[in-house]
Formats: sequence, C-alpha cells, structure tokens
Amino acid sequence: MDTDAHPLQQTLDALEDGVIRFDGDLNLLTWNRAVVDLMAFPPALMQVGTPFLSFVEFNVARGEHGPGERRLIVSQRLASLTDSYSRRRPDGTLIRIRSTAMADGGIVKVFTKVSEGRSTQDPVPALTAREREVLLWAAQGKTAWETAAILGISSKTVEFHLGNCGRKLGAATKAQTILAAARRGLLPL
Repeated sequence: MDTDAHPLQQTLDALEDGVIRFDGDLNLLTWNRAVVDLMAFPPALMQVGTPFLSFVEFNVARGEHGPGERRLIVSQRLASLTDSYSRRRPDGTLIRIRSTAMADGGIVKVFTKVSEGRSTQDPVPALTAREREVLLWAAQGKTAWETAAILGISSKTVEFHLGNCGRKLGAATKAQTILAAARRGLLPL
C-alpha cells in the first residue's frame, strides 16, 4: 500500500471490489486498484478526466460486450449508465456491476468478481451476433417491424431470431426473453 496516498485512496485500494467514479460530465474522477486489476484497464485510460465513452470504446474494441454492431453496443451502454447487471468477461470471469447515480449527475460503478460457487444461474447461452442485435433493439422497445427497418431485414427474420433467443434462454414471450437475457448479463439493462 502506498503510504504517501491520501487516506481515502488507501481505503479504496484496500477494497476487494473494483470501484470507479465519474463526475457529472462523465469524466473519470477516481478509482481503485481492484477495478484496474479486474477489468485490465491500461494506464492510459486511468487518468483523471478520461471520458466514460473512452472506457466504453475500449471495452467494445476488445470484445467485452460480445459481438454486434459497435454503434449499437455503445448506444446501449450510454443508455444504461446507472443500471446494475452481471456479465461474463471474454476470459470467462463472471462479474457483477452495480451502478449508482450521484447527486452531481455522476456515477459510481462497483465491480465484483462472482465466484462460480456463488452463481446459481445456468450457463450463459451463446447468441449469434444477429440474435444479439435484435434482442438489443427489442430491449429498447422496438417492434419487429422497426427492428427490421433498422437492420435492413424482414420482420419475419427478426421474429425468427427473437424466437431463437427465447428458446436458448428458456423464455416464452419477448418480455421474458429480454428479462432472461438481462439476468444472464447478455443485455446491459
């Protein structure tokens, strides 16, 4: 432990969970060592003032949010800044991310590594890139027709992919499919 560090930073660095704080303009304000270790963020990102969007872009580029259209994934992440969820990292690590809105408009995110013994969920099913895309649009409230227009495919194809998602997730309805996907960390909801 760095004895020259501020006592609050020493406290943050003593935590097992990763903690990161962005200010009201969504620029990096503070963090602890655990978030750097757990998320493998490079030193270039870990500078006061780094925009939240830089972290999203970095994670998308290294496949943290799975396959899919970059623009769609980035917009989903920005739309769900204060949502809490679990997801599996590409290295297989299951993490729980809890987000809290702060009075100044900023956010605090807490990252907890979930040991496999603590997880009671079924294994995360593999969704194709197209299944993920239609599921992300459905989660944003888009109809099959709207999603078809956005993706340049037919409504029947959208319904086919949503049906596949439902079967893979053991869900009967679109709403149940979205909820099951969010619970398994497949959606940033």
